[in-house]
Amino acid sequence: MTALRKILVVEEEPVVAAKVTRAPAAKFHVVTGDAPAAQRAAAPEAAGGAVKNIALFFAAPFIGLAYIVALPFVGLGLLAVIAARAAAKIEAVKTVGMLIAAPFIGLACVVFFPFIGLALLAGMGGRAMVEAARRA
Repeated sequence: MTALRKILVVEEEPVVAAKVTRAPAAKFHVVTGDAPAAQRAAAPEAAGGAVKNIALFFAAPFIGLAYIVALPFVGLGLLAVIAARAAAKIEAVKTVGMLIAAPFIGLACVVFFPFIGLALLAGMGGRAMVEAARRA
């Protein structure tokens, strides 16, 4: 018998013969007479739950309509993402995409780099002030 065809024999107790113990049943308490404050406070929540259920019952058709209206747009968005991922594998599409994106990237650099520079300058100045205060 080869190693690939070796039969694995496991000797253990079958599941049917295993001893099973039952968990004790939960105890239910019946409250009679004047209810405690905790139970009186829970009663208004039940009324609010009914109002919520009624509101959801009337809102359900409009929620369904919103899903039906949004479904074509979600499908077109998914189709666009799949097409973009497939097109990104083509080298010519990458080159054209970078050519189209270059002016917008340059504009973003012109707009945001002064603020980034000011933040870096303020951070360096703050570190210098902390270091000068630590030396004094």
